[in-house]
Amino acid sequence: MSADPTQESIQAEEPTEARPEGKARGAVSLIERTRQIVPSAPDVERPAQLLGVGAGYGAVGALALALILIVPSMVAWLADAQSTVGAFDALSFAADGWVLAHRGSLGVPTDGVSVVAPPLLLTAAAVLLARLAATAALASLTDKTKGLWRHVALAFVGGYAATGVLLALVGWIGPARPNPFMVVPGAMVVGAIGMGWALWRDHRGGDKYASELIDAWGRRLPAVLVRALRPALVGAGVQLAIGLLLVLVAIATSWGRVSQIDSELGAGVIGTTVLTLGQLLALPNLAAYGMTWLGGASIHIGSVSLGHAAVTPGILPMVPVLGAVPEAGAGPWWAPFVPVVPVLVGGFIGWYTLRGLTVLASLRSKVQTSACAAALGGLIVLVLAYAGSMGVSGGDLGYVGPSLMAVPLLLVELAVGAVVTATVLHYWRTLR
Repeated sequence: MSADPTQESIQAEEPTEARPEGKARGAVSLIERTRQIVPSAPDVERPAQLLGVGAGYGAVGALALALILIVPSMVAWLADAQSTVGAFDALSFAADGWVLAHRGSLGVPTDGVSVVAPPLLLTAAAVLLARLAATAALASLTDKTKGLWRHVALAFVGGYAATGVLLALVGWIGPARPNPFMVVPGAMVVGAIGMGWALWRDHRGGDKYASELIDAWGRRLPAVLVRALRPALVGAGVQLAIGLLLVLVAIATSWGRVSQIDSELGAGVIGTTVLTLGQLLALPNLAAYGMTWLGGASIHIGSVSLGHAAVTPGILPMVPVLGAVPEAGAGPWWAPFVPVVPVLVGGFIGWYTLRGLTVLASLRSKVQTSACAAALGGLIVLVLAYAGSMGVSGGDLGYVGPSLMAVPLLLVELAVGAVVTATVLHYWRTLR
């Protein structure tokens, strides 16, 4: 029997999607009406909006460290019964600490001097917080706006530096006078390092924001430099550890003088705690100084010079850690032999570098890579040493840090150790 043509036409008119019961054809549900009324959140696509996002996250990254520093400032102010400053003055100390961490200068109006004393451990905390804020800024990018990540990066650094200027002006509430212009270079460097770190982590994690740029730069850089980067970072860490060990040994052997200076200050429990915390934050500075001294360069603490042959006399401030400075006179008998330590560190860098190379690599490749890694590791320590130098203008403490002779001495010693080790290991492995 043939099918009814009228029934076939009715079935053809029925939609393929099943309709819910009781719903008339053409009816719109409440959810669909709501979707038509409430617009979806707009995507940030224009460069102007991205600039605001990047600058905002830069400001957040800068303020994070200041907010952290407010806690010990207020605790010290509330707990110290001898405090003569007000609450706003105590809050300004957080801004002053932020300025010092970014190698800014603090003016002392009564004496007409300025102080530069960057605690590198606090600077490292600023870099970490900047990286976290930069990661959040990059997370605001979408697939449509990923090509505009440069706008976000530049705005982030600008917002970070601008917030640093505002924090320096906030510091004027207290007794110190931070220089708002001197803080800009350090703030831009910290912001740029934080953003670069975040971009690199995104690149390593498979994100596509800066992968093309990083890959392009990676192709342009010499292969020997790329292979030497990891051994250089490891070598720099070893150098700082050895320098810190030297400082701790000097403090332990001179603990009597260190304790005497601390007791003569009479700073009280809160004052002693704050002073101790400040010295702990400057331990990376001292570690870098110690490594440059092991290389053969002298360390200057104002008019006092800590050389290998002799320690010149001079007046030192009442800072407990400076009690570890030896008495004026001839240096210890073993001081001329300490440059062997950087040579040994260079040998370690050479050995570590060869671990990442094949046994069949040429001697030239091994020597070049080892020497490059040693030089980069030495440069990292030297940058930290000079970036962590201190000084008080208009007095005997105009400069605290290593002499310029540390640059050629340390680099040559590290390179010699790396080259000799790479050569010996090459022939040892190929001739066995």
